[in-house]
Amino acid sequence: MAFLNSTTPLAGNGTVTLGPVNTQLSDRIVGSVFADVAGTLYIEQSFDGTNFDISTSISVPANDGTGFSEELVAPNVRLRYVNGAAAQTAFRVYARFSSSGAR
Repeated sequence: MAFLNSTTPLAGNGTVTLGPVNTQLSDRIVGSVFADVAGTLYIEQSFDGTNFDISTSISVPANDGTGFSEELVAPNVRLRYVNGAAAQTAFRVYARFSSSGAR
């Protein structure tokens, strides 16, 4: 089972991209994100591993952990986090893939 994670704080307006990962037979990506500066988490999916045409954005408030669970419709996925204007001192994102085995 694949995992995506990062705990490295970002600079102001910084971005981190985790993946892409081939999701194989997974149905969902689930996880949590925490940052001490507000930002946006993007869950991006691709059929070819290059063009990430399916994107879901999740607003992440400062100092408030946010859980997420997103259905996967494409075989490749990546997480992209865009930080707000100030530098972070705390940042954590963790994600794993789950499957009902029904694909």
